Amino acid sequence: MTEITIDTAQNVAINFKAASLGERILAFAIDMLLKFSYAIAMYFLLFKVFNFGRILNSLDGWEANSILFFIYSPVVFYTLFFESWSNGQTPGKRMMKIRVVKIEGYQARFSDHLSRWISRLFDINISMGLPAMLCIIFSNKSQRLGDIVTDTTVISLRSNVNLSHRFLSDLSTEYIVTFPTVVRLSDYDMNIIKKAYKTALMQKDHQMINQLILKIEEVTSVKNQYSDQNKFIQTIINDFNHLTSN
Repeated sequence: MTEITIDTAQNVAINFKAASLGERILAFAIDMLLKFSYAIAMYFLLFKVFNFGRILNSLDGWEANSILFFIYSPVVFYTLFFESWSNGQTPGKRMMKIRVVKIEGYQARFSDHLSRWISRLFDINISMGLPAMLCIIFSNKSQRLGDIVTDTTVISLRSNVNLSHRFLSDLSTEYIVTFPTVVRLSDYDMNIIKKAYKTALMQKDHQMINQLILKIEEVTSVKNQYSDQNKFIQTIINDFNHLTSN
């Protein structure tokens, strides 16, 4: 399995294990199964249960195709939606515990996910995935064409992470990291976050928690995707402890 080194803004070298070709293929297969299941379910529901074909036959070709495209758009935009909304993970990638990340250590932007999604047309869809597999095998960073274009790669979240500095942690070695870029925070920053968070909880100061989240988002380039603010901060703390521990 290829090892990828990411240098963070804190000059900390993080060694990730790149997702293997097998892991990426299995994640792709899971996602294809989910998309196929949706397509079959919609066809059965609309055309067998509600006789939607009769309505389409009453429309002209452009109108009918537009409606069909809208109905099946979740299949078309599946990968783009999930990777941009779920921090680089589709359901298949989440099940395989792999994630799309920027080589520089930043969280991939929507434009990165969009470029990767467009590139799928050439290195996966049209060519049956052969160029993508060859690129992953022979690239020193396990990148397919879409990854090379956007300077991203897919890493395994199962692997341990080796860092150049240490921080005591009691977390299990099986812990799965959600936000790898938390290592941009220094030990000093994390101590402040922990103290401020503890104080905010004791005083029930929601404004302080909001300000704390904004600062974390600014420094780490991640966005709070949880409805529960406490879960986001706790995840940040747990990720930092895990990534900076032995």
